[in-house]
Amino acid sequence: MELNNLSHCIARWRTGEVDDPSYAALYFLHWQVSSHGKRFASRRYKGDRRPDADLWLEESSSLDQRQARDYLRGVFERYQFFGIIGNVPVALAAWLRMDWPLTLCEHIPTSTEVLRMQVAGTRPVTVLSAWPRMLNPVLSKPNAFAFMIHDLEHAWKFFHDPEMHRQQRAFFRLLLSALAEGRFDAYLHDSVFSAKLDYLISDMNTHTMHAAQFLRAILVEYHLRREDLHHPSKLTKMAREEVSAVMASLLGVDWLVEVESRMIQQNSVTFSNG
Repeated sequence: MELNNLSHCIARWRTGEVDDPSYAALYFLHWQVSSHGKRFASRRYKGDRRPDADLWLEESSSLDQRQARDYLRGVFERYQFFGIIGNVPVALAAWLRMDWPLTLCEHIPTSTEVLRMQVAGTRPVTVLSAWPRMLNPVLSKPNAFAFMIHDLEHAWKFFHDPEMHRQQRAFFRLLLSALAEGRFDAYLHDSVFSAKLDYLISDMNTHTMHAAQFLRAILVEYHLRREDLHHPSKLTKMAREEVSAVMASLLGVDWLVEVESRMIQQNSVTFSNG
């Protein structure tokens, strides 16, 4: 099964024969087999048939849209895939069950687009299918498949824990409002700060306390660069107050106290590697 044979799956998706999660699942299978051959998957349970992508594609193609989605869900629930962490088939299976409302994208969304999606309760799964574009690097990933896998890993981080999901949406809602109100405008001229803020709003699905610590850290880093200082303890009183004011306006005083107390316990500011 060659990767350029994806054209049949793409045509079925564009005509509505298969839906978004099924198309993403088929795209995944094509790439896996093309990359790893017969090693592409293995059984979780000995009673199941050995993995056979050609058979899966043939059988799923004879089913209607809902049946195909259910069939493919069974594949991702019962098999593991070479070189792929377990969270990825979990995310695909949840999407195929319609439990996680992911959004298929044919373009690379901007960080602000991703932020808005997260506030709305979804995450993008980018599926680039143009040949040979899909073989070339996509941002920091070596090809379109690796970028899709990255998106599915983030989908798992966003959805797998309902309480964390609720907290993340609330935090992203605060960030979206802060951006709209211009609270970061004084910082965005700084390319390092801007890049790290983009990372926070679009590529950081974690506990909200960690995310808040990251935000405070990049604000502190900005002032250190501006004042040519090398340790947070050297910041001027005015700079410290400015960081606290931004954090308090965004999160409220209670959150600010919690964030700062945790960072003091760590004895250092949490810095990002980018």
